[in-house]
Amino acid sequence: MIRFCFLLAPFFLNICTAGVYGTLEFGDNRDTVTKKLKASGLVTQTVGSTFLGRTGLNGVFKCNAKLAGLTYHLYFDWNEGGLAEITLKSNQVSETEYESTIRQAWMEAKKLFTQVYNQPIQSANYPNKKDFKGHAVLMTHLWHKNSNHSIMIGPGIEKRQSFLAIRFVNKKITPVRTP
Repeated sequence: MIRFCFLLAPFFLNICTAGVYGTLEFGDNRDTVTKKLKASGLVTQTVGSTFLGRTGLNGVFKCNAKLAGLTYHLYFDWNEGGLAEITLKSNQVSETEYESTIRQAWMEAKKLFTQVYNQPIQSANYPNKKDFKGHAVLMTHLWHKNSNHSIMIGPGIEKRQSFLAIRFVNKKITPVRTP
């Protein structure tokens, strides 16, 4: 257990800081997010600044910490109020690694977030590959960070590649209860 916590300490620090991810805050505008990311020791920019106008920010910044050996890139969603969502998406691995590599990352992520945010508000078992018909990502766990922020994790399969997604959302998502 101590070894597990030590290995994940950098990832813990990234998600436990005052901001959503490091110093990023919901409501930040694109320029503020860009400046904060460039100054952050938590991420590395993967393309030159001259290309940001063409590419946008999605997938450009890579987390320096790994979870279960996977690297994560940051993706963003915006609304009229600024930054509305941050998704950490792992590097994609072959769909054949869905039951091993991605499952291991999913197990470590749910353990990590449960340690930080207590038991999830909603949880589900690891999805079977056949469950992905019509869906690229199936979120399995939901935590509320405070009264109006949610965190979700879930695996994904797209174009014969699998990955893990971790979403930080600027709204309280109501759990879906099934009988």
